[in-house]
Amino acid sequence: MGVLAMRTPPLDVLDWGCGSAEYRPLIERLGHRYVGLDSEGAAADILADVHALPFEDGAFDHIITNAVLEHVANPFLAVCELARVMKPGAVFSGSVAFMEPHHYRSRFHLTADAVMDVLTYAGLRVQAIWPSETWLVFDSLARMHGPISGPSRQLFRLAGALERVIRQRHLHPRELRNGRWLRRKSAEEYADELLVVTGQVDFLASR
Repeated sequence: MGVLAMRTPPLDVLDWGCGSAEYRPLIERLGHRYVGLDSEGAAADILADVHALPFEDGAFDHIITNAVLEHVANPFLAVCELARVMKPGAVFSGSVAFMEPHHYRSRFHLTADAVMDVLTYAGLRVQAIWPSETWLVFDSLARMHGPISGPSRQLFRLAGALERVIRQRHLHPRELRNGRWLRRKSAEEYADELLVVTGQVDFLASR
């Protein structure tokens, strides 16, 4: 949403897999025109199959999505359809599950490399892909629906908090004996570490 907040209104914005349409009030307050699309649910403006969108070519300036791509039957076809309804220069921003547990018939939990493949296959220009810092695999296990006991969930919460401390940009616990454990990590080192423990991959692409 931060990316959309920096763009000049009014824009035609598609919330792809909108669910309860929780972003509608914010997007409309920003001065944009909101369209919520989903396969089911009363909150959506349009109910449709994401693999065959009922819009003309080049209909939208910006498309947002939050943890939807892992649920579609064919992510390559679905993102190709998104690219079709994007105007030249339009932006596609959002997130996809990676190391989250299986949930709501999820199918494709994509690595960062897989997100790159899906986006570029559709002809989109990838601006950025990054692992979520605030949603590690431990957080997903602690908070998402599933047969995990209360005590185990509490342990996962503690593990997530500990990993966030250990993975700080200026800590290298494995180099403690070498006296280099306070060396500041490069952006690449930090991202590589997060990619191993993140529950979600975020991305930004344009047409």
